[in-house]
Parts: sequence; C-alpha cells; structure tokens
Amino acid sequence: MINKHINILIKRYKMTKPLLMSFDFDHTVIDKNSDIVIRELLPNEYTETIKKLYKSCDGWTMLMKNIFELLHSNKITKDEINDTINSIPAVQGFEEILKNLNSNNCEVIIISDSNSVFIENWLKYRQLDHTVNKIFTNPAWFDDKNLLNIKPYHEQNWCTLSEKNLCKGYILENYIKERTENGVSFEKIAYAGDGKNDLCPILKLSDKDIAFPRQDYPIIKLLNDPDTKNNVKAQVIPWKTGTDIWNALVNKINL
Repeated sequence: MINKHINILIKRYKMTKPLLMSFDFDHTVIDKNSDIVIRELLPNEYTETIKKLYKSCDGWTMLMKNIFELLHSNKITKDEINDTINSIPAVQGFEEILKNLNSNNCEVIIISDSNSVFIENWLKYRQLDHTVNKIFTNPAWFDDKNLLNIKPYHEQNWCTLSEKNLCKGYILENYIKERTENGVSFEKIAYAGDGKNDLCPILKLSDKDIAFPRQDYPIIKLLNDPDTKNNVKAQVIPWKTGTDIWNALVNKINL
C-alpha cells in the first residue's frame, strides 16, 4: 500500500530537467591522470617493479591496489596522497562549468575508473562537491593503518568496450532508469570524456543527446573510425576546455 502511494506521488510530481551531464574525471575534469600522478610518488627504483606489476596484475584496479601498498611500505602518508591529488589542476573552465550546471537545474554525475577517495577529496578541496549529484567509481578507503584500499566498482562480462571492473555505459543507462522511476526526466543527456572506455556511454546516447570527446585524445580517433561513426547517434562536439562545453550547451538547451 505504501509503495502504491509513493508511485502515485511520483507520477503526480514528475519533473523534467534541462540536462543530465555526465563527466569522466581523469583528463576531463582534472588535467592529469590521478593514478599516474600518485604512482610518481614512488622512488625511481620502483620503475621496473611497476612494469612487472602492469604485466602480472589482473586489470588496472588491481595494479593500483599494488601501487597503494608500495606507497604505504615507502611511508608515503595519507596527507601526502591527498595533498598530491588536491594539487592537480582542473581542466581550464571546468570549475566554472560545474558551478554553472549546478545553478541552472542540471544534474551532474561523474563516471570514472579512478577511485572515490581521489574524486571526493579533490571536489571537496575545490569546494565543488555540491555541484555533483552522484559519483560512480571504484570504492576506496584508508584503513586504520592509513593504507589506501581499493576494490572494483563491479565485475562485468557483458561489455567488450569496457574494463571488467567498470562499464560506463551500463552505469549511465541505470542512472537514467533510476531517475525516471523517481519521476525525473531530462530534455537532453550529454557525456564528456577523453579515453577508450568513454566510447561505451557515448554509444548509449540518442539522437537528441550530445557527445563531447576531448580534442587530441584517444576518444577522437575511435569516433573517427568509420565503423564507430555509423553507430553513434548523438551529436558529436569536440572540446578543449570546459568553456567550450558550456558554450555549446547554452546554444543547445533551454537554460
């Protein structure tokens, strides 16, 4: 009975927002790869060890788990890790676009193969955490010994375009479905990213949506492939700065 009443209320109070904006994090919101930046805290003598780990570890997330253990054994502290992440600059215009989207009744989500500690701390440090509605990434936490732990977001076997620990297209589709069930729909959906694992969510977009691939990054080459091009329904707008994305959105949606 309670669920029935909730469903009636949802149907009665449906809301349409102008935009759902989904961002990757590394090389999209921030101008570096957070995992690489942290890896560089290790002494140079670990270069060969890291190369061996890269070949032996089962996926990138497990590689980072080993990297975090090496950092801990080298007495790299929690504060050093957080300070290093917080010092990574935003891509030009991204602090402004996050604030603009938030103030214009748009929803913003981040879907990233980084981890929750890096993303949440960076956003809080920049006082931008209120601008992001939800973060989908690999869960991470510092334990009582200040060792940074990480585990995969999920384990998937249905998408060959994605890493097994994170299918961004699946996450995007599920979020849209969840919001629809909660009475929230979007006039447009947009996705911005730079890498190969950003192709899957772009392919999930409809012909009324917008794909924002970062200029001069791997995603551009993928989208220029004739076979891929034929499967992309969304309008494709390359970008270099957050300002480029914002200017395109202002011309495309009713803000």
